[in-house]
Amino acid sequence: MTKCELNQIFLGEVASVQNYGAFVRIPGTPQQGLIHRTQVSTAHVDNVAEVLQKGERVWCKVISVGEDGKVGLSMKYVNQGNGTDLDPNGVELQRDVQRKKNPGMTQRKVIQLEAVLNTTCAKCGTRGHLAKDCFMSPDGKKYELIPEIEEESIPEPNSENTEKKAEKKCKSKKKKRKSKRSKQSTDDSDTEDKERSKKKKKKFSKERKKHRKKCSNSSSDSSDSSLSDNVKAHKRKRSEDHETRTKKCKHSKTKHSD
Repeated sequence: MTKCELNQIFLGEVASVQNYGAFVRIPGTPQQGLIHRTQVSTAHVDNVAEVLQKGERVWCKVISVGEDGKVGLSMKYVNQGNGTDLDPNGVELQRDVQRKKNPGMTQRKVIQLEAVLNTTCAKCGTRGHLAKDCFMSPDGKKYELIPEIEEESIPEPNSENTEKKAEKKCKSKKKKRKSKRSKQSTDDSDTEDKERSKKKKKKFSKERKKHRKKCSNSSSDSSDSSLSDNVKAHKRKRSEDHETRTKKCKHSKTKHSD
């Protein structure tokens, strides 16, 4: 390579490294080319010394040749593995130049919709949109776009509130357990009282039955004794009557014999 030409690619050796760029020896010529830090990589590079070192061999592409003989080189438009050109038409290079000239402006042109705005819709008859983009249905209903509503940020609960809630839950659970235990104890006591009252009633009924039996037996005995007494008295009366009769008969017999 006797002279440097634009868009030429070569494998050069890094001669020196600075903060703003690296100087590379161009093979076949005594010249050196400068790789600016913006042309080292597609990513942003602040310090070239962190990427390149002296004596390292890299693939470079000639992107500018000045009248004074200064050569501008680039590494990001060349594949560092095999040396193929990544920007053969120079489109990316032109974009970089325009960005440098107008750093705060966008490169895209504003799309003008004058033709669309002047058209009338076949469905609803209004201007400003095509029939395929119309929101009106065949039934005559119209639909409008709803604006997006930003979701309200829900404040996160404080740790103190969460702890208080947990304590309240624990207390409520303890109260429920105590109430259940008290209910069970009252139920048990009620059942015990009922069983005791039943036992007392049974005992009382048994005692009453025994008492009735005793009373009935005593009454039967007394009636039997009264009957026997009556029979004896009746027999006595009969014997006494018989004796009186025999006495009268004897007295009458004695009178007749006289």
